[in-house]
Amino acid sequence: MFEISQLDGDSIRDAIDARDRYDLLRSAQADGRHSYGGSMKFESRGDAEYLIRRPHGSSTRKSYGRRSPETEQTLEHFVAGKARVEERVAGLRKQLEDRAPVLRARGLGRVPLLTARVIRKLDDLGWLGTSLIVLGTNALYAFEAQAAVRIDASMVATGDVDILFDARRRLVMTGEVSEKGLIGALQTVDRSFERAKSKTYTAANKEGYMVDLLEPQDHDRIMREGHRRLSDHPEDLIATTTHSSKWLLNAPKFTATAFDERGLPVRIVTIDPRAYALQKQWIVENDATRDPAKRVRDEQQARIVAEIATKYLRLSFDDPVLSGLPKSFRDLADKLVRTAATRSHEW
Repeated sequence: MFEISQLDGDSIRDAIDARDRYDLLRSAQADGRHSYGGSMKFESRGDAEYLIRRPHGSSTRKSYGRRSPETEQTLEHFVAGKARVEERVAGLRKQLEDRAPVLRARGLGRVPLLTARVIRKLDDLGWLGTSLIVLGTNALYAFEAQAAVRIDASMVATGDVDILFDARRRLVMTGEVSEKGLIGALQTVDRSFERAKSKTYTAANKEGYMVDLLEPQDHDRIMREGHRRLSDHPEDLIATTTHSSKWLLNAPKFTATAFDERGLPVRIVTIDPRAYALQKQWIVENDATRDPAKRVRDEQQARIVAEIATKYLRLSFDDPVLSGLPKSFRDLADKLVRTAATRSHEW
């Protein structure tokens, strides 16, 4: 049974082309938010009109002065620039939508639709890769995409997404999300998301799809402040901890663009694949409370991800960037490397 298969040349070419266009789209969207986000118009103040800029999602405003030939020209430039960026964004989105069926036909559409929509929402809010990163099985979509391989479907099947919250980073809240935090963001994706009554760190929709909020284990801080949450809303998720997640904020981040089941791109930010493999192997060997069936899958994922890291991504477990991980993690590297090397010589 071949758990990892290399993509063919045509699939790799089409994936690279789509990712390049997606990078252009993200750049244009960032330019639109930074330079042309929100509104600009003349507003009456007493007996005069002033040119006012109101950034999107902010209560602040900036005045450019009274109506004059100069401020009228400023407004014209803003309107023209905004239209130009919007046209570019629309054009790039259309190109990606047109190419999506080809990517889907090549089997590159891998990320489940709801998972992709949740991750995109976190990305659109500016949370992904700053305060939040993707953990768990969905990280494998990023690893396989960057390595130009396909992992056996049984290894990536999951009905949830795990999110790690780095509370050291400040979250910027806007709109409805500012009041309801993560649960508010999820409800903009699917209104049926609610916090589970038995697990305050879990949100579930009407089909049973779950989102779990995790935080690194820090007993002293939790005793002082309690578990983290993204907002003060009573229904927002309250992060839970696992022992093996304690050091994950010290792991390098890993970013890749995968494709959802429709063939549309989704940016995934997760932990370095070597850190992922080491964490899974640590769980296998040290977590006596782990469900036996899950332990089997943990071991399989550790082995597969280690092989992707070393054989396809050419990453070394001796890299100094992993020095922030505990020695108990790093000591498992030799076992993973030996297993990956053995598999690479199998028929």
